[in-house]
Amino acid sequence: MDIGEIRKRRLLRLVEARGEPVVLIEALAGMGKSRLLADLAAARGLPVRRDGQPPGIAGDLRLWDVPADAPAARLPDLAAGGRLVLARRPATRLPGLERLAAFGAVYKLTEEALLYEARELVAAFGERQGLEIALATGGWPLLIDTGGRRSIDPVVFSRFIAEEILADLPAETLVRLAMMLAGRRVTGGAAPLPLARLDASGAWEIGGRDIAGPLAGALVAEQGRRIADPGLRPAMAAASAELGFTTETILNMQRSGEFEAAERLLETEHGWYFLYFHGAIAFDAVLAGFPEEASLQSDTVALCRALQALKHGEVSLARRLLADRFGSATLDPGRVLVDRGRYTVAFRSFRLVMLIYEDIPLTDELLRLAFAILADLPIEAHLLRGSIHNAILEFYLRSRRFAEADDVAERALRHYRAAGASLLAFYISLHLAIMRLMAGDAASAGEWAAEAERDIASLGFDSPHDQLLLKLLKGCVGYEEGSDEALILFLNRDLELFSHGEIWPTLIEFALQYGSQALSRRYSTIAARSFLDRWRVYQVQNRQFQMMIDSREVTVMQNGNRWREAADRLAQLPTPVTQAVASNARQLARLGHRDEIAVALCWLRHMVFETPTRPDLVDCLAAIEANLALTARQRIGVQIWNAYVLKRQRDLTRARAQLQATFETVARNGCIGSLSEEQVFLADLLANRRIADFLSALSEARQVLRRLRDFGLGNSGLGSRNGLSRQETKVLMMVTEGASNKFVAKMLQISEATVKFHLGNVYRKLGCRRRKEAIAAARALGLVG
Repeated sequence: MDIGEIRKRRLLRLVEARGEPVVLIEALAGMGKSRLLADLAAARGLPVRRDGQPPGIAGDLRLWDVPADAPAARLPDLAAGGRLVLARRPATRLPGLERLAAFGAVYKLTEEALLYEARELVAAFGERQGLEIALATGGWPLLIDTGGRRSIDPVVFSRFIAEEILADLPAETLVRLAMMLAGRRVTGGAAPLPLARLDASGAWEIGGRDIAGPLAGALVAEQGRRIADPGLRPAMAAASAELGFTTETILNMQRSGEFEAAERLLETEHGWYFLYFHGAIAFDAVLAGFPEEASLQSDTVALCRALQALKHGEVSLARRLLADRFGSATLDPGRVLVDRGRYTVAFRSFRLVMLIYEDIPLTDELLRLAFAILADLPIEAHLLRGSIHNAILEFYLRSRRFAEADDVAERALRHYRAAGASLLAFYISLHLAIMRLMAGDAASAGEWAAEAERDIASLGFDSPHDQLLLKLLKGCVGYEEGSDEALILFLNRDLELFSHGEIWPTLIEFALQYGSQALSRRYSTIAARSFLDRWRVYQVQNRQFQMMIDSREVTVMQNGNRWREAADRLAQLPTPVTQAVASNARQLARLGHRDEIAVALCWLRHMVFETPTRPDLVDCLAAIEANLALTARQRIGVQIWNAYVLKRQRDLTRARAQLQATFETVARNGCIGSLSEEQVFLADLLANRRIADFLSALSEARQVLRRLRDFGLGNSGLGSRNGLSRQETKVLMMVTEGASNKFVAKMLQISEATVKFHLGNVYRKLGCRRRKEAIAAARALGLVG
């Protein structure tokens, strides 16, 4: 039997069996609505009305094919015994229909009923061919004729689907269809198409393998059309975001060459902030989908690729991308921030954020211009406002203005939370934790680390590099609390991957400080210096990073008892802070830049070790300790040096009082790690019985002493344990570094004869007869790193 005849009989029986006054055939194009009305008309000998006016109510049965492209008049009340069968598309509005439905006068024939059933296809074409047709077409009448499968040109078919079916569907349905075609599991809700079927797991799937290809092309075209329309774009973007399919929607458009639509959707989805809402993997994939020249043609793509370069540590590439698209004037942040007429507020905000990564001095004028951008932003612009405060936070941290840094960090965090940007909130929580570590407050740092971990856990995507940041942070908090296991594990396993990712000055300062300190304490000076050299290679083009690395290397050499080499390295640094500056209390009090303070502290540390009896040294230490630009962690180190100098100047009472105050601070804040770097001075102080007994009698100090013993005091006391006096140990260490007797005498401010006297004692106590033997013995005993 003819397949059309089989379906017609079933549907006619279904329609005629209903008792409701109105039978509604509501279906998408190509489902055979009009064909069914024509069959019914032929069977009953009735005409079919095809305009916007409903047929008259007189008579037993009336047929109406409601046009899709013309407004329809209101349905009249049906006379007793009158019946109406009408067909329309789902999007066609029909006044009066809902009122009739509310009174139970309407029967709706489902779209699924209009499809050819598998048993009907088998009856018409035989089992093998019938089932094959069912699998290929899903029973869609448009694709079936009396000969079996109806051939339609794929391009024509795709356009038909886009124009006649998809154009009327809501944005959410389009996204759900795209998700199904991409292999994503879609459950719940109504069927996105009549041809959709529920599989065994309860997920929707497209019924009909011949439909998937044309449907995919039609989806891209329709999504592109809506994204190009400012009125339809928000709904499309919202649906993609709601269903977690924004990235795939953009990628589908790119694959089909719809780059302009892809760019518009990227712009709608926060532009360069796309990274923070979808993750680096999605961000990289989207940017890879645009042609190379897109960076020269699109502001959005240029900014996104510049951010991508920054996130990969390629600051020079980011600057070139901006210059190529926006002009070389953009390389000067001052010109960009001040020119409100030429540059948009969004671009000025991005240029300000870029300063976080650049080797450009941050001046008060730049700070003023940064705050001025806020006046151009509405209160609800949370992403941009948060980012401006984020950039200013880095400015304050470099300038060591910690109170202001705390304030802008809290403001940035509020804005990011309001914007729902958990990844950006993570970065602020990370900063706040680092700031607490700088303040020597391990307990508060741990709380902010836990907050950062919650931010990471709330992300809907993987963020591997940020997981490494969190891992490093937790390792450093553990180190500050007296356990270096997690930090050492990170340095051994994850450092290589971490060092090739996103880096900004505060983060690298943090990594250099704790990484070199932990490696020096756990392994050796060589291990710590190798760690620093690795960073020197990665950041060779950035001068501020180089100064950080150099100052940390000096401290590592000092901790390894390589004092002369450290002094030589200090003298070679390209900085205005010389030993003369570090010897001037008034100049020390005025220092404010991070790197200048770091160098000054290195010089002071050198002088404390080499010439602790200098009369002006206590005043210099007091001046630098009172400097508000010092971190609390650095201040703890200065206090230890001060106690050491006071002891060497035979003022034990003040030395004990200083240590008591410092140990109470350490006990209160749990920052044992800040003491571990000063073991060379602490070992000498605690070797004094009067100081040790005094501290042991105090509960908080006793707690710190116990934790220091658990953490290990290192090898600073090896000289005394081998019978060498303090001065003999110093002479031996300097000789081991290659110093002549004359140089040793000058550095220690003693005569050459006294140097020879001390060397004689060293030879005797170590059982040596020559200088080379004494040097070998010193290295074997671990007196030098």
